[in-house]
Amino acid sequence: MKEYKQFDDLLSLETKIPTTASDIVNQSEFCTRLILDQPETEILSVLEQTSGLKEKSGLYHLWIECPDSYEYKENEHRLLCVYVGKGEALKRLSDHLKNKWNKTETLYISFYECENRISKYLEQLFLDTYEFHLNSYENDGTTKLFAYWDEHRFANGTETQKQGDILVEKYPNLNRTWS
Repeated sequence: MKEYKQFDDLLSLETKIPTTASDIVNQSEFCTRLILDQPETEILSVLEQTSGLKEKSGLYHLWIECPDSYEYKENEHRLLCVYVGKGEALKRLSDHLKNKWNKTETLYISFYECENRISKYLEQLFLDTYEFHLNSYENDGTTKLFAYWDEHRFANGTETQKQGDILVEKYPNLNRTWS
């Protein structure tokens, strides 16, 4: 995509990592949505909803839905990235939820698993290229980073099977057949 060209050109020039910004933000193997202001209606806790990140390290992005004047494409949602980070994902996410995130705002998370040194490089490249509202340290980027998720990724994320398995274990009576 045209808006990722600067990032992709630098990534290609400086490394041999076989990925692009679009792969990282739009096609990551892990993404989910957390609706934090409705905990009493959720049957899975935040920890259960993000259990796919347990003991994984890499690069993560925190997103909000972007309600601006984006030309709507059917079945596509545009998200604005407000934070990029690296490290042990579940631990870092828990910290962000406690200390930085507005509990009334739905949080979208994407995660790209990679080695620590690669995540450091990618985080810095994102910080040098894009502007993130919640990153202040070493954030020299000047353009906003957007993700474009299809309806399924936006509404369900990539963790539906894992979350379904947790539900079956948590509520075994839900697994019985009705006649």
